Amino acid sequence: IELDKHINHAGLIYPEPDTLASLYKQYIEIARQYDLPIMLMTPTRRVNVESLKLSKYNGRDVITDSCSYLNEIKNQYIGFSDKIFVGGLLGCKGDAYQAEDALDIETAYAFHKVQVAEYKRGKVDFLFAGIMPALSEAIGMAQAMTESEIPYIISFMIRKDGCLLDGTSIADAIKAIDTVVSPQPICYMSNCIHPLNLKLALENDINSNAKQLNRFLGIQANSSSLSPEELNNCGILKQENFEEMIDEISYLIEHFNFKIVGGCCGTNDTFIEKLAKRLT
Repeated sequence: IELDKHINHAGLIYPEPDTLASLYKQYIEIARQYDLPIMLMTPTRRVNVESLKLSKYNGRDVITDSCSYLNEIKNQYIGFSDKIFVGGLLGCKGDAYQAEDALDIETAYAFHKVQVAEYKRGKVDFLFAGIMPALSEAIGMAQAMTESEIPYIISFMIRKDGCLLDGTSIADAIKAIDTVVSPQPICYMSNCIHPLNLKLALENDINSNAKQLNRFLGIQANSSSLSPEELNNCGILKQENFEEMIDEISYLIEHFNFKIVGGCCGTNDTFIEKLAKRLT
């Protein structure tokens, strides 16, 4: 199936709704089997006012339609729907695997509040800022999210040296955002990172024993431990051992009290099923 190069798979809700739904339902069925709550997110990380104008879906309400689409899937699970949480997924304007083009705070606020307003109309349970590489844009997005009165999470793009791609330590980034926004995010986390790399990041001296880490509570794991530069635009699937990944996630749960665990690039329903089995 060909994806739109500007908004990726978000447009599939129109020509391929059943195909896309089959992926969501794989994960819901695993959650139901192991009686675990599950957080799903709209396929909209690359959807914003500018990318939508360039796509073949210009003129469509892709964000609000995605919210309705995912809520309809949720409502099919009578008796389990109260354990399914629908999230609105936002991403940085530029490349999440590099920080040089990140928006400044004011520009980020003005840019992202447009999308946030659409998610509010879509009636999602939470908002999620995915793989944010730079503090400035994360602050601006957080400011926009606070105005929605919807609970929200900030998820960073992190190196194993303990820093965001712009060089800000995890502890300093959390402190900076918590200081300037109200209400604060529910928590912070990282996605698109191998759990071993995240363990190294959290235990790095620049973050070790920082009280801010009490606010860092989750991972969506990438199946490769390669660096962001090595993975960016890589045309080959990099997939390491799932059992070893889950061992590292178990370590993060035990030592850092993680509450949200799941998969990102390179993972699949096999990984999620193994993870759910280990959790229970």
